[in-house]
Amino acid sequence: MTELQTSAHPDALFGPISRLGDDALLPDYLAYWARTEGDRVAMRFTDFSTQRDGVEHLVTFAELERWARAIAVRIGELTAPGDRAAILTPAGPGYMAAFAGALSSAAVGVPLFEPEHLGQGDRLRGVLADCRPTVVLTTDAHVAAVEALVADLPGLDPAVIAVDALRDDVRADTYERPSTLRRDALAYLQYTSGSTRTPAGVELTHHNLVVNARQLMQAFDVDPCDHNAAISWLPLFHDMGLLLGIVLPIVTAATSGIFDALAFIQRPVRWMREIARQPHTYTAAPNFAYGYAAKRVKASDREALDLSGVKAMLNGAEPVHPRTVRQFIETFAPQGLRAEAVRPSYGLAEATVFVSTTPSGRPARITEVDAAALQAHRAIPPSGPDARTTELVSCGIAFGQEVALVDPATAELLPDGTVGEVWVYGENVGAGYWGDARESASTFDGRLADPVGLPPSGWLRTGDLGVRIDGELYITGRLKDTIIIDGRNIYPNDVEASVEEAHDAIAAHRLAAFAVETGDTEGLVVVAEQHRDAADAAASLAEIAAAAKQAVSLQQAVSLHDFVLVEPHTVPRTSSGKIARQATRAQYLEGALRPVGGRS
Repeated sequence: MTELQTSAHPDALFGPISRLGDDALLPDYLAYWARTEGDRVAMRFTDFSTQRDGVEHLVTFAELERWARAIAVRIGELTAPGDRAAILTPAGPGYMAAFAGALSSAAVGVPLFEPEHLGQGDRLRGVLADCRPTVVLTTDAHVAAVEALVADLPGLDPAVIAVDALRDDVRADTYERPSTLRRDALAYLQYTSGSTRTPAGVELTHHNLVVNARQLMQAFDVDPCDHNAAISWLPLFHDMGLLLGIVLPIVTAATSGIFDALAFIQRPVRWMREIARQPHTYTAAPNFAYGYAAKRVKASDREALDLSGVKAMLNGAEPVHPRTVRQFIETFAPQGLRAEAVRPSYGLAEATVFVSTTPSGRPARITEVDAAALQAHRAIPPSGPDARTTELVSCGIAFGQEVALVDPATAELLPDGTVGEVWVYGENVGAGYWGDARESASTFDGRLADPVGLPPSGWLRTGDLGVRIDGELYITGRLKDTIIIDGRNIYPNDVEASVEEAHDAIAAHRLAAFAVETGDTEGLVVVAEQHRDAADAAASLAEIAAAAKQAVSLQQAVSLHDFVLVEPHTVPRTSSGKIARQATRAQYLEGALRPVGGRS
């Protein structure tokens, strides 16, 4: 088989909700649970901004469903079918109600964030100018900021709805399901984080959303009859934060236990405590969060934790490092954390979010391959005891969808062990990019040259590079980020991993590798942030650079053309926290970096 192993959708897994049928939309699931489990808590938002131990805000399924209906009616009073309803609401029950209300209306939801969020004003203006909403959903506390924001956007004059004022509004009693609310109708626009391109709105249908939730539900072995909890500090406007914190709980009657990302950064033990709060919990986070928690949660705080009830901890959204997986498991194993609960995964917004993960019941696979062969796009065992090696972390198997490894130049399927572009096919794949027919056709209608029993067209071209080993998917990098030097393919992830371990003054997961022209050839450059505890780094720049260059030479067999150590928190990142390599490269070429010691 040239496609990856996939798992189907056994109806028995879905228990009571299977009676809703394949045409059920998110509002149908919410109405069902409001009717049958109305007193169950739908969201528990813990606000740590005013008290160290947090203040809880709760909403039940019955309250949420009524709130969503009131919001849908208000949206309907101000919009025509297909108009956009932008959600500029802070994290909390109001966001859950706003999203459910938008999807219960005839409008198209656009999950975003409040205007004051983390200095993302320029991105927010760009997205609003692109989707041109007719209404904006926010809270009363943010109405003035929203009105000031949209006032600066030419030709944009949306109505602003304060959703908290509609929590128990009588409009809910007048709700009538719109005739346009169908499985193939556009439900919302998920704007990408823009790691390799300008943020674009992925068009996702109601069916895309529910299908992907059920795929993740199967992957996590979530039984709706259990009292599950989805614990998350991921922003709700990002794809995985949205699916984990809002959609999956509504589909499975789980309690969404969320809090703000800043609260996690300040005290990562909060994440662990929320996870340990009850059995049958699942969560997700990028790789850096697992390393951060392993390092920053004190032994005295770990002693009180019981993590034996954790069902799944999804690790995705950025490259998964073998060292981080091992370190996290070793750190929290004494608290009952099972190795098989830690699930390296793969996904992207264009596929709603979720594609593959480690199968249930066994630990993630970490596979050692020959480093030189990998640079030639082949994943094989080391050629001998002295061979340079690198480790790859498996992202498991796909659930309810097909994944193929394809030569991006010829569209031919590639055999096991050969690196190619990851293509995805399934009912969770989006319809295209908002307002960009050309890019939609290029990305969402990949056509295989030799399908061999697979669908010939309609494939999502992800732009990610991967390889299949023993039926499982391993991600090796981004197609656009691959560096070619002396005919060899150099993966930035590998270079960055070598450099971050070369010296204590280099911060982990805060560096970017890229290529620049150096005459007739390309040169490899690494820009790395100084570790925040390395106060004397300016006096040791030559030593740090030498260590970085030596590590890359020994482990990757390539020379560094340049190494730049920059001040903490200055390497560009996307809105979802991913390193923005091309933006870093642009700053390097423009001389706009902030180097330690003032180096130009």
